[in-house]
Amino acid sequence: MAKKPARTMTLSHATLEKLFAAYQIHPEGNGIVLFALRGAVPVKQASGWSASAQVRTAPVDYVHMRCTLGLWDRRGRRVFAAPGSTVPYKDNVEKAAARKGRARGKGTNQLEPGYYTDLTKGEHLQGKRNGHQALRQTEYRLYRRSLTGAPYRDSAPLYYGNPYDNLHCGWNLDGKPAGFSSAGCMVVAGMPHCPRREDQTGNQGPWKIFHDLIYAADQKRFPILLLPAEAAASAMGAEPGPARTRLVYGSEGEAVKALQRSLAAAGSYRGRPTGRLDARTYRAWKSPA
Repeated sequence: MAKKPARTMTLSHATLEKLFAAYQIHPEGNGIVLFALRGAVPVKQASGWSASAQVRTAPVDYVHMRCTLGLWDRRGRRVFAAPGSTVPYKDNVEKAAARKGRARGKGTNQLEPGYYTDLTKGEHLQGKRNGHQALRQTEYRLYRRSLTGAPYRDSAPLYYGNPYDNLHCGWNLDGKPAGFSSAGCMVVAGMPHCPRREDQTGNQGPWKIFHDLIYAADQKRFPILLLPAEAAASAMGAEPGPARTRLVYGSEGEAVKALQRSLAAAGSYRGRPTGRLDARTYRAWKSPA
């Protein structure tokens, strides 16, 4: 199969508004909203907030940090983008897939694309030597477990629950070398301030900037939209005209009602159309047959 050419996206207040609207996602208020693009890396590492940031698509290989995690300050109309990962490290995926019986695949997860609203300031691995300030996932979410190792496939078992994955530091200073720390958590490149690094002072790398911007905000909960980068590029680059229907977990509106009616007609969804693409609707739509 021919390798896809890289695509470059400009992320700004205007383009993120277009992206969220394309997926029928409507954030509340004017605070900070997070975004994650699976399969894209920042073209240039920013030192803080800026009017825009460029990212370039890159193939996810579960070894290198090939995702972008970013912040969108809706009130200030500014953004910040950092290298990171939204997929677990390959060694962890392979070890989980090699387990026997009911434990096969358990312990390593990949968050499903969607809009999640429950990230809260807290600590990852609280009380342990690797523990550090992070964003904690506090509610149920959709995730997959691979029974065959990396890469994850759409046929992998889909779950809805809280696997206690968080958004934390990836233990890779700038995201360029191979390797990062994740068995299911989303991670930002950098090194954390934690007891294990008692000879070091403070956070380092993109994680320091990401962390400082988050913790400077007078905001306790942070929503995040996770999308495949190629899909995001297509949505932001779409020409004016009849909108193509793009849906993801958390989408709301008439297009979701149409999907629910279609699923009901096929016998995979029961109940009235709500217009909200919740876990029940998503599993009827996306679960492996």
